[in-house]
Amino acid sequence: MGMTQIEIAHALGVTQKIVWKAMLRFGIQARPAAARNQKGSRNNNWGGSDVTYAAFHKRVEVEKGRPRCCELCGTTDSNRTYEWANMTGHYDDPSDYKRLCRQCHRRVDAARREAR
Repeated sequence: MGMTQIEIAHALGVTQKIVWKAMLRFGIQARPAAARNQKGSRNNNWGGSDVTYAAFHKRVEVEKGRPRCCELCGTTDSNRTYEWANMTGHYDDPSDYKRLCRQCHRRVDAARREAR
């Protein structure tokens, strides 16, 4: 048949939980869940460009990992804090971020505010 429990439930007008309980009761084994690509717009919780500042930064971290060096001053000191810094204000573009130490990040942000 190839339908998911949710698809069966929708077709029958019931909840997925009812389908699941019926399968248990009748000894029908559920197939293993198939791996699906849940990244970006394929995720049900995707917010697109209408998300918070922190969510944009989290997207970059998920895509590119945690920064461990500064692209501006070149430091790799493990005692420093490194952050993803947005360079032009295009927060939804992951390629618009650079790895910066906190000190350089603050300097870049201050310079951008002064330039306005």
